Amino acid sequence: MAKTKATDILSLIEAEHRQVEQLFAEVEKAKGTKLHENFNQLYKALNLHARTEELVFYPALREYEETEQYVEEAEEEHEEVSLILEEIKALKPSDPEFKEKLSELKEAVQYHVEEEESEIFSAVRECMDKQELTELGQEFQKAKAQVEPEIEAALTR
Repeated sequence: MAKTKATDILSLIEAEHRQVEQLFAEVEKAKGTKLHENFNQLYKALNLHARTEELVFYPALREYEETEQYVEEAEEEHEEVSLILEEIKALKPSDPEFKEKLSELKEAVQYHVEEEESEIFSAVRECMDKQELTELGQEFQKAKAQVEPEIEAALTR
């Protein structure tokens, strides 16, 4: 993933959501080895995004009464996505279950994104100012760079 210029955390998260939607589109139309390569990109993007949110965004949400209520459900959704990702990773693209699980994954991710962008983001905007959102954005990018090698390594296991 390309380095994004420093911006607020909500914009960064939203940009990653759009990137993941694009990756899903690529995975859905891919065949053979390209399908495997595209899934690996999706696997990396989703794990990197979730891990970074858990390190930076969710702890920040816990600091405000208006937003802490969302953290537990968001973490459960991340856990569900993670489990499905690992199930898919264990399959071959030619397995009949592969496309089925991919569909399940897409649904879980879409639900999470919709909830995050509609409910959580508006609650965050009410209690965090621009400065705090920008600082969190910088932290988010730093954490992402630190976690990336770990996620890359998980792909080869």
